Amino acid sequence: MTRIKKLLDSMYAKLFTPGDIVTATGLPRYEVLAALHVFEELGIIELVISKGNYKVYRLTKLGEKLYKALEISESPVLDVELGEVPQGGTQEHDVATVSS
Repeated sequence: MTRIKKLLDSMYAKLFTPGDIVTATGLPRYEVLAALHVFEELGIIELVISKGNYKVYRLTKLGEKLYKALEISESPVLDVELGEVPQGGTQEHDVATVSS
């Protein structure tokens, strides 16, 4: 199970605090706090209550869609195709695709 999936599993269908996520996932607090910051910036979670250092979050509709998409595709595969590099040249393009 990926860390993102593990985090979303612990957040789905409930209000949560960073401490709740640390307890549920067993991940270090600094990792959980960093993930929550990124998730909030991406619109995956939203702040519901903030009193001093006490914060309560929930998944947004986008977060729920991401969770459900990861449920369907348990282990996405990342394929990377690199274009040919001419001798003495540089890489012209990278193409990454995700398939299930």
